[in-house]
Amino acid sequence: MNDYVKKYICGKAALDYWGVPAIRGKIEPPDIIFPEEYVIFTDKPLYRPDRATIHTCSIPGADQYVEGKACTLPLVFLQVAHEYTIHELIFLGLQCCSYREGDRPRCTVEELRACAEELKGHRGRRKALRAIRYLENNSRSPMESILYMFLRLPNALGGCGFNEIVLNERIDLEDGGKTYFADLYVPSCKLDIEYDSEEFHSTASALARDRKRAAHLEAEGYRVVSVGYSQLTDLKAFRNLARQLSRLIGKRIYIRARKFFENFVALRDLLLRKGNNIRSRFRKIHRNEVPWHSGVHTAYKLYLAAWNRLIRHPNQPLVLTRAP
Repeated sequence: MNDYVKKYICGKAALDYWGVPAIRGKIEPPDIIFPEEYVIFTDKPLYRPDRATIHTCSIPGADQYVEGKACTLPLVFLQVAHEYTIHELIFLGLQCCSYREGDRPRCTVEELRACAEELKGHRGRRKALRAIRYLENNSRSPMESILYMFLRLPNALGGCGFNEIVLNERIDLEDGGKTYFADLYVPSCKLDIEYDSEEFHSTASALARDRKRAAHLEAEGYRVVSVGYSQLTDLKAFRNLARQLSRLIGKRIYIRARKFFENFVALRDLLLRKGNNIRSRFRKIHRNEVPWHSGVHTAYKLYLAAWNRLIRHPNQPLVLTRAP
């Protein structure tokens, strides 16, 4: 390939270039090395050497989404969209837009959306736009991102459907002029949902600091709920957490979507670091693998009927019908 032809790092290799955190171990194997991938913005045929993968792109405006020697994350998000499931893509988007101390974010949800809307014809565009609907800026950890997905995503994607939740909202207290940031925040009921990791919240000093923080917030009318890792891994504990948040937010959880079952299990696989083992629609989900929310009994019958039809006719779409 001629030296004067400008090429840019793209695809998964660009995720490393921009330092997107927690991709390995969640949606990729921990020790994976991404292959070299480059894109050239042309519609002409090119010599493609064996040592690297060379792509060409002729979509108008795509060549504006580059910086230095790599494609920027809004374009990279489109490039990898077709390689990930919808849950993996949402997690990736949250991590791309995550908080980075002392510097501007790697990108924002608004930048991802603007790129996806502009680059019509890109093969990852439709899936990317679907994922972007559920993204928020400023996640501060991978577990915050996953907790957000469990609580924020709609029932059809396996979540609780608390769609008011935002990430890392700034809270300025009147008394004493203190400022806090809520991990997950529901503005309508002034609810602060905190993810307490064992790494940063298990020592005596950390527990004392958390109690002091909660006292300051509650004194000004905020409600604070702490969530630990075990409340996400244990189904009974998660159901109790969901019920508690449902009462505080004032929104009932009632499952109607047949897709809740397979998608809740996909979220669990993401949580338990089994990103490469997310189950396909040909794996039957049993009722003891999901929290027994209101409506699950009826919706599970619909799921079983659809799953049985799929097994008999694997080439047919998994259609939702009413239970008899």
